[in-house]
Amino acid sequence: MSDEIKSSVYEYGEPEQRTERRPAAVTPYEREICEHMEALFPKRETRVYREVDSEFLHVDVFVMKAPTKKDFHVIYTTGMSALSMNLPAEFLPQYKDLERAELLLFLPAEWDILTGYETDKDVPEHLWWPVKLTKYLARFPHEFKTWLGWGHTLPNSAECVPYDDSTKLCGAMLGALQENISLFHAEDGTQINMYCVIPLYKEEMEYQKTAGTEALMQKLAALNGFGMIVFPDRPNVCETE
Repeated sequence: MSDEIKSSVYEYGEPEQRTERRPAAVTPYEREICEHMEALFPKRETRVYREVDSEFLHVDVFVMKAPTKKDFHVIYTTGMSALSMNLPAEFLPQYKDLERAELLLFLPAEWDILTGYETDKDVPEHLWWPVKLTKYLARFPHEFKTWLGWGHTLPNSAECVPYDDSTKLCGAMLGALQENISLFHAEDGTQINMYCVIPLYKEEMEYQKTAGTEALMQKLAALNGFGMIVFPDRPNVCETE
């Protein structure tokens, strides 16, 4: 990622209030996104949680099951790429390829949101919150007329409220993996950027504000999977003494 592109910690309020219901945009790239993911993680049992009722953006979530107990589940969205994000004017036209994105999230094998649950509403909140977070982030840039990219971080409200009673994680940063995972080009030439959702603690977000994203990533690198596999009780790499 170019040094010209700065990471951001977003402070945000409520989206614009509307009285009319907006029709939902659907990504034309779902087949190609799925083919990209299946090529990266082949022969996995996959389940899709499809939205039944969508407003302004239709976001589906695919869960690729961990093949062994030592592996991890792969979660990804289709829908965020239905609309172009609102890049800063100074980024255009040089960084126009950053306009469309989807999200990835990795869960350990023991974090099973598939077995025994017929619909997403059946999954307990302490298991479902990473998926709900991912869907929220997929809508965020379009709802707030902004953009999300590498290093961008969103706290869970101004008070940094934990996502669930089972964790103290209270914010999320977007990371990137190796290039063959993090982006691909659709048949029409459009670049789809695949960002990894990394939940953070409050102290880690505060550290990122002062030291920068690269410094935080170096600290996270000491964790299994660079902190990219979500554990609700993982060590806080910026915890004060």
